[in-house]
Amino acid sequence: MRRYHNIGLLWLLAVILLFVPCDRAMAGTGGADHTTYDYQDKMDWPEAPEISAASAYMIELNSGAVLYNKNGDAKSFPASTTKIMTALLALENCSLDEEVTFSHNAIYDIEEGGHHWEFEEGEVLTVDECLQFLLCESVNEVGYALAEHMAGSISDFAEMMNARAAELGATGTHFNNPHGLNDEDHYTTARDMALILWGCVQNEKFVHYCSLPSVSLAGHVIRTEGFSTYTNHHLMLREGSDYYDPDVVCGKTGYTSIAGNTLVTYASRGDMDVVCVLMQGLSDRFDDTRKLLDYAFDNFTVQSSADLTGSDGGNGYLRLRDKGETGVCLPNSADWSKVSFSLKADETSGLVRVWNYGDVTLQKAPVELLIGPDKASEEEAVSGEEGDASGETAEETESAAPAPTKPFVEEKAAEAPEGFLYKEILGWRVLEIAAIFGFAVLFMTAFVLIIVLIRVRHQRKRERRRASYMDDEE
Repeated sequence: MRRYHNIGLLWLLAVILLFVPCDRAMAGTGGADHTTYDYQDKMDWPEAPEISAASAYMIELNSGAVLYNKNGDAKSFPASTTKIMTALLALENCSLDEEVTFSHNAIYDIEEGGHHWEFEEGEVLTVDECLQFLLCESVNEVGYALAEHMAGSISDFAEMMNARAAELGATGTHFNNPHGLNDEDHYTTARDMALILWGCVQNEKFVHYCSLPSVSLAGHVIRTEGFSTYTNHHLMLREGSDYYDPDVVCGKTGYTSIAGNTLVTYASRGDMDVVCVLMQGLSDRFDDTRKLLDYAFDNFTVQSSADLTGSDGGNGYLRLRDKGETGVCLPNSADWSKVSFSLKADETSGLVRVWNYGDVTLQKAPVELLIGPDKASEEEAVSGEEGDASGETAEETESAAPAPTKPFVEEKAAEAPEGFLYKEILGWRVLEIAAIFGFAVLFMTAFVLIIVLIRVRHQRKRERRRASYMDDEE
């Protein structure tokens, strides 16, 4: 019986742990999901524009939907778009005020035609300054110096690059240097570069450096007179350029004799966020990119999970919430009434919400199961009641001069329900504690009944066997 007593105690502990404090997730929070969903061939898809680039790939980031794929898995050489990975690693492994010294190799171990002669051996720049020159002016020596600063050697830094690329889902990529100059063992795919750019733009500092229109620095250790002013090579970022596009947030160009023209671009319009990659392009890479971005923004619509479900998972004590901002992307011609979702358990992501369009899977979004009252909804209800009581319309409220407000805690306390059940003990309401205890008692009662029934059944079996044995002896 002692064994069953111990099992009962463990069961009670599991039940108590199950009901975590309000607004905490039962499942662990995950990182950003870089899973893509390509369902172009499974529904009526808009006709895509013709482009000259040999390889291209475009993803809508909120949904993971692949909007365009032309030879996306073909082996290509990235050229200077390589530098977005170098920049990401610098942001993840260095402080911006760290000083980077340019070695002899950083200046002279660069192939002919790849030099930037304003940089000299012994020059010292901060990581902040290096990132400006790396992403805006695409200085190869800066990439080399950053690699040595972080890893000690180019080969060791290449290992860092490949490991990070694998984490982002880039399975057809092998980096062999930090700058992208010609190297037969330095290659990628348009799909992989789209996934890498997706990971990069989730870093706000990366977006800042990659979107700089120009760079100019004062004098330093070697070049005391300062550096020249350089403008961003990505013409879609430069106001006044024929290719300027206000939807383009950031991006990186590239070119070598082997790679041809390459271009990676991050753009945003309304509820859509898109990464677009061109490999093995011609001189019209900006035209190609503009065609693809217009194609995406003009022919597709994204709706968030909250919009589709009508809420953030529902109110009450048991609710679902997506881990991060997720959405569903469909062509404008799609019938949104055919969109539905189901909940499934996933070995790696835990509980997931599977979005479908008929029998086509659109997305699998990890969700959190929350226990406790929806405090955000309570706050909205309280603010709504206050607005109704004042008799003001939304327009009147916005145009009126802001009145002095009390601290949020005081307002919350004034509106809180009264009574013993709503008092808090260590951050828990008495009502919540009582509910958890009630569930625990129910589970324990069911567990004990099962144990008792099992013991009674075994006892009856033993009695029947004993009676049968005695009958045999007689």
